[in-house]
Amino acid sequence: MTTVVVVSLTAMFITRGAAAASIKAPTMTWSDACLKACNTPALYNLCQETLLHAPDAAEATVYALASARRAMDSYGTTAARAEQLLRGGGGGGSLPGVEQAAYWHCIGYYTEARSRMAVAAGDLSAGCVVEHTRLEYAQSVFAVQHCAGALTEFQDSPHAAMNAADYDLTVLAYDLGALIVGKQL
Repeated sequence: MTTVVVVSLTAMFITRGAAAASIKAPTMTWSDACLKACNTPALYNLCQETLLHAPDAAEATVYALASARRAMDSYGTTAARAEQLLRGGGGGGSLPGVEQAAYWHCIGYYTEARSRMAVAAGDLSAGCVVEHTRLEYAQSVFAVQHCAGALTEFQDSPHAAMNAADYDLTVLAYDLGALIVGKQL
């Protein structure tokens, strides 16, 4: 019995070791990180704004984590605003039923985006990239995109504008994380 437990624990550690790899993040300036990660002027400007108070030179992990934190903070703000609008706050009165359903869907998508981004950030913070780290970043992007899809008919709503800004923050976090872990294909 004891031998079986030892063998099982040993197998678990070997399997875990095969699924994870230590991070060797490149060191660069935040300006270089923005140049390498961003493919549009708007995203580059957002990156500069996000990393303005980051160290001038650091491992790319520092920049990826700062961006992930900003995205997660924004998810919380957007979801809270959606809940406020659903309760009739914000001066707009009560939302029509179809729009309410879209907002509820978005709150669920934002919960997923925050959870996925937190896992990716946790992997980076631990100094270990697990096979799913890239997928967690990609799933954050997809969740925010799904909210945008739910809001297609409500482009004039305050939530649609917040979602568009959150999408940009999510893509930035994904792109800065990709400097370390690569992109999900």
